[in-house]
Amino acid sequence: MKILVPVNSVHEAETLVNLGAEELYCGLSPEAWRKSQGQEFWLNRRELGKANVGSLEELKELVVVAHRAGSQVFLTLNQPGYAPELYTDILTTVRQAQEYCGVDAFIVADPGLIRLLKEALPAVVIHVSSLAAVLNSAAVSFFSQLGVKRIIFPRYVQIETMKSIIERGGDHLEYEAFILNDGCVFEEGYCHVSHAFGGAFCHNPAWVYKPIKIKEEGNADQKCPRERLLRVNKETFGEHMDEYRRWLWIGIKNRGEMPGPKGYPLGMCGLCALTQLKEIGVESLKIVGREAPLKKRQQVSSLLRKCWILSQRVILLKR
Repeated sequence: MKILVPVNSVHEAETLVNLGAEELYCGLSPEAWRKSQGQEFWLNRRELGKANVGSLEELKELVVVAHRAGSQVFLTLNQPGYAPELYTDILTTVRQAQEYCGVDAFIVADPGLIRLLKEALPAVVIHVSSLAAVLNSAAVSFFSQLGVKRIIFPRYVQIETMKSIIERGGDHLEYEAFILNDGCVFEEGYCHVSHAFGGAFCHNPAWVYKPIKIKEEGNADQKCPRERLLRVNKETFGEHMDEYRRWLWIGIKNRGEMPGPKGYPLGMCGLCALTQLKEIGVESLKIVGREAPLKKRQQVSSLLRKCWILSQRVILLKR
């Protein structure tokens, strides 16, 4: 199986391929797009200028570094849907990324965009994003007919379900699964919460919320009851937030940058399932966190590589 790691710069690509990353993925925020669209429309699920490579020239250099090490580079175009009037500009960007930069594949969620890309650029390689919510074999069949190469399973698809989907989907496709880092309380393919303003606030236990007092018209006799109601609401709100944070901590193990006893970041983890994922036909293991510090990505890449090597040794010993 291959290790797929997010990158944002040439330096990060050099660092991570040296740690064994055979596949890299990144976003792109080219100047032409920023000038024409501003902050209104993003090219991928990360806001412009954040967690993205800043130019086609830098992307080309990043691809050169990766290819020199025998690794591949995938570009994210993973918004669940794009306004049709943006398709022409996106097609131009894809053509430049493929022909000028040498990008190996594109991670896409929008079925309309996938169809457009395959019609205009038949040789383009498409990986179906987890944001397309491929949750069953019928979805695999649908995207297979559009000419895609790889299916990326959403985070919470169970191994038995993956196995069934892969058996029905066929071995002409590749399959990819999340393995480490951020979880989410929602199915992202059906979620429209913005990741601007500091990230995905809905699953960040460190975010601070507070009720806002709205000034209302009324006489002095109504003031005291309203003040008491506000205090009660604040207390209730605080209790709910404490419960919500505990749920995030325990339910999806979203522990941010906290390290474990050996210094590895805590968070969602599928390392115990490496052998099972290999057996059912998963070919690529995805580490998430384009916005995460490079140090964290280095640590989890190294951890995954060590665990994968160890799992193969155990299999050999059992034989």
